Amino acid sequence: MINPENMNSITFGHLNYLAVIVCTLAYFMLGALWFSPILFSKSWMAGHGISMPNSDADKAKMRKEIPKMMAITFLLCLMGTVAIAYFEAAFGINNWMTGCKLGIFAGIFVFITLALSYMYTKKSFKLVLIDAGYHIVSLILVATILAVWR
Repeated sequence: MINPENMNSITFGHLNYLAVIVCTLAYFMLGALWFSPILFSKSWMAGHGISMPNSDADKAKMRKEIPKMMAITFLLCLMGTVAIAYFEAAFGINNWMTGCKLGIFAGIFVFITLALSYMYTKKSFKLVLIDAGYHIVSLILVATILAVWR
């Protein structure tokens, strides 16, 4: 049961930061697998109109940009994980099933926002499933781990 008084007393100091870091790493690493040749990289790149660089100059530019993009990606995964951890602390979620449900609920928001944006940019529904699928699976994983890690 949600206790509104509990929500006002929860601060970021109440979070389990070791669990948050581990879950952030899991979120980030799942992305490395999800968007790799093992799973969806070819379909994802084709859907977004991305091609591998051919010239040495383009490859050098990409090598220079990748660390910054990975750092930003990690930071955004951290922000999502902290948000989930905060909601779980505020709502007193401490079992895997309720954590899983929170992850699904958060994933639904991701799906809706991506689907709306991709519809207007004329991206395929397959691309929506690839991009939203990554976040849905990651958020379920993160929320479930955080719920049981005390």
